[in-house]
Amino acid sequence: MTLEKLSQLGWYKAEPTSPKEIAGLFSIVDRSLRDLKVEGISDDLRFQAAYNGILTLTNIALRANGFRVGAGQGHHQRVIESLTHTLTTQDETAREKWVRKIKAHSQKRNAASYDAAGAVSPNDIAQIIRDLASLQEQVIGYLKQAHTELLPHRPAPHS
Repeated sequence: MTLEKLSQLGWYKAEPTSPKEIAGLFSIVDRSLRDLKVEGISDDLRFQAAYNGILTLTNIALRANGFRVGAGQGHHQRVIESLTHTLTTQDETAREKWVRKIKAHSQKRNAASYDAAGAVSPNDIAQIIRDLASLQEQVIGYLKQAHTELLPHRPAPHS
C-alpha cells in the first residue's frame, strides 16, 4: 500500500515540508549524536538518545516525501513503518530490514524506559550507534538523490 492510500486511512497526512523543517530535524539528530557521547550517563539514556536520532531520521524521510503521521495512537510505529515507502534508494527487502531493526530498538528502549533500569547492554549501545550512523548516511544519500532541494548544507555524517 502507498503513503497516499495509507493517508486515506488516516495513518498519514499529506503536508509539504521545507528545507528549514528538514534542517531543524537534522539538528535533533545532531543533538542525539552529542547526547549519546556524554560520559557519566547511563547506557539506558545513551540508547534512548541514539533511538531518538534514528526515529528522527525516519521522520526526515517521511517529511521529505510530503507526509507526516496523522493524529492518533502509534505515532512512533507509523513513523518507523513509513520507511518501507520512503527510503527508495534501497530495495524493498533492505527497507523492511530497517523497519525490523528499528522496531527491535524500540522494544529495547521501551524496556529501558518502562520496565527496569539497566536493560541496555554494551552490545546494544554499540549496535544502535552503528545503525544510527548507517541510517544517517542512507537518509542523506536518499535526499541527495531524490530531494536535493531539501538537503541542508551540512558536514558529512558523524560516525
